[in-house]
Amino acid sequence: MKKIVVIGSFMTDLVVQTPKVPVEGETIIGTTFNRFTGGKGANQAVAAARLGGDVTMIGKLGEDDFGREHIDALQAENINHDSILFDSGASTGVGNVVIDRNGNNRIIVVPGANLNLTERDIETFENVIIDSDIVVLQLEVPMATVYKSIELANKHGKTIILNPAPAQPIDPNYMDKVDYFVPNETEASLLTNIEVNSLETAEQAAEALLVQGYKNVIITLGSKGVMFKNNTEMKFVKAYTVKAVDTTAAGDSFIGSFAYGLSNHMSIGQSLNLAVAASALTVTKLGAQPSLPKMDDVNELMLVSQK
Repeated sequence: MKKIVVIGSFMTDLVVQTPKVPVEGETIIGTTFNRFTGGKGANQAVAAARLGGDVTMIGKLGEDDFGREHIDALQAENINHDSILFDSGASTGVGNVVIDRNGNNRIIVVPGANLNLTERDIETFENVIIDSDIVVLQLEVPMATVYKSIELANKHGKTIILNPAPAQPIDPNYMDKVDYFVPNETEASLLTNIEVNSLETAEQAAEALLVQGYKNVIITLGSKGVMFKNNTEMKFVKAYTVKAVDTTAAGDSFIGSFAYGLSNHMSIGQSLNLAVAASALTVTKLGAQPSLPKMDDVNELMLVSQK
């Protein structure tokens, strides 16, 4: 099995469920409150590890209770955390998550120590990148740090998966170094100026991203499924029909599961199918990391759906 290293963020998710999201000046009585370990980087690492992947994480935490909870969570998932740094001058990142009765979420993020993960930190862990096969990145750490990670991963011939979330402009010099570029509908729309609201517009956006230089583009389309496109082929994988409770971490589940598929020598098509099933299961439970499925659950969903 190939080794995965995830370079990215940690967030402690403070999750409130409410019948509806309040408008300005309105107070709503919510139904539940929970606290979960999260963050796009950590979620993607846990998603891959929970399926059975060999995962290492590089990131930065605050020297606080939330930071210690994240280390405990990584240990529980058998994720190598020797390359996690602690920052005495910043708090662990926090995400404030509000979920309505339909499972839709609104999230405010305070990045904290995530923003102090530097290029020099990544250079310190170049040996970790050398020892890996697949490098997974998102954009909840500084862009300079992401670029340094891409440079080193490319230098050592690693497979690079980039999830451009939260969406922001990306230096064109790095686009052709990314092997798999995985935005959702909103991110693809922002990065191409094409409103992605159908399979047709998703294909147009994917083509525009290929023109920018990306080798393989995967656009996640929520309850519709996933569009894959490169210069020689296009695939659409339909989503599984499930009852959504909380859509938090659905995209992270997809990324981590796709990385696991590649690490387990699956084809792109098999990896996409696995990731779509895993992300479907993720939305059926509350919380980011608690909702990420194990391989038995994913296999069961795929088996049941084939009948």
